[in-house]
Amino acid sequence: MIIKTLQYDDFLLYRDRIRDLLAEIYDINFDVSHDYSINESNKKLKLLDEYIKSNQAVLIGAIEGENLVGFIWIYRHEYFGEIRMHVNQIIVDRGYKGKGIGKRLLEEAEKKALETGINVIDLFVSEKNIEAMNFYKKSGFITERRYMKKML
Repeated sequence: MIIKTLQYDDFLLYRDRIRDLLAEIYDINFDVSHDYSINESNKKLKLLDEYIKSNQAVLIGAIEGENLVGFIWIYRHEYFGEIRMHVNQIIVDRGYKGKGIGKRLLEEAEKKALETGINVIDLFVSEKNIEAMNFYKKSGFITERRYMKKML
């Protein structure tokens, strides 16, 4: 298993796989149709394409053989005057979960943050995704705030 920063050429090579992993995560975490998941994934993919080309995002991949089995998408942002590294997405293929890949991807993101002088990483997680919440808690994340809604 290789964990590496994906360059733009790598992104193009794995583009369809990234879209499929994004769609899978939308299917699991949100009550939306598969068609909607594909549509949203294509939108995210288009944004990611632009962000990688303009060096506004970093994409780190987990590669086994010729296959992308997971990735983490991170970028710098400011939160109340503090520069942070934000995890936009971290996804590991279902067949590879429980093998430490997510942990390795997150550790590589932490290295990238520290290399650029950033010492805080943040992210959003769906409360429906208990597995991810437990993973983040074990990785040292704490709840800073909650995103709430009210149905009218």
